[in-house]
Formats: sequence, C-alpha cells, structure tokens
Amino acid sequence: MEKLTIEIPTESVIIRSAMCPNGHDLVDPGHRMDGEPAIRVTVRGPQASGTLYFHPAYGSQVVETELTLREGESYELLCPDCGTSLLHREERCVFCSAPLFVIFLPKGGQVKGCTRKGCHSHRLELVDIESQLASLFSDELKPRF
Repeated sequence: MEKLTIEIPTESVIIRSAMCPNGHDLVDPGHRMDGEPAIRVTVRGPQASGTLYFHPAYGSQVVETELTLREGESYELLCPDCGTSLLHREERCVFCSAPLFVIFLPKGGQVKGCTRKGCHSHRLELVDIESQLASLFSDELKPRF
C-alpha cells in the first residue's frame, strides 16, 4: 500500500465518529467540549480507573476526567461499553516507547496516540482518503482532488 502524508493543522478536524474494535460508539453527545460531543473512554491506571473525555478536535491535548493523571505515567484506555482494551497490540510510541491506543474511524481510518501522560505523539491514518477527508472537513476547508 502506498503511504501519503498530509499535514493537518492542529484542531482543524473534528472527529464525529469514533469506535472501539468491537464497533461501539465512543462519541458521547451528552458530554460536550467547546460545543462538540466528546470522545468517551475508560482510563485505567495503577491506582484507579474512571471516565476520560477527549476533546473531539484532532490534535487537541484537552481531556476531562475526575482522576488525577500523573505526568510520565502510562494508562490503559478501554471501551466504556464492552471493556475492550484500545491498546494497539503491535505499535509503540516512536518518542517514548509507551503503548499506543487506537480509535477506529469510518471506512478504515484510525487515530493513534500515546498512552503516556505528557507525551503528545498522535497520528491520523486514513484509508479511503477522499471520502474521509470530505466527512472530516467543513465545506469551506475541504481539499479538492
């Protein structure tokens, strides 16, 4: 498969559909961040577990949780519906070697990110690039192919 790299400005893409490996919807319309539905996961650490909300803007580092997440600590992320781990089985962070989590997008796309608090490594992988970009960007920002 050919690989194409596209730079997307931070927070210019809102993720409106996100799933666990079993297809459960992770977008929570009942919890909004900057007016958009947040992405809800369960976070599990050495001391406790609870709910964590990701800001739906790709590249945003904003999260909300009642837990105290310690800098430098890695955390496991799970589907809040079925409890399936969101950890990628093979890939690790290229910067700090912590496990990556993966959230699935429509049509085979994925968002991968580092599980270590303080490491901001993440990437967006698209398979059907034309239709995925069309669904991610507003009409004014849509790339033309």
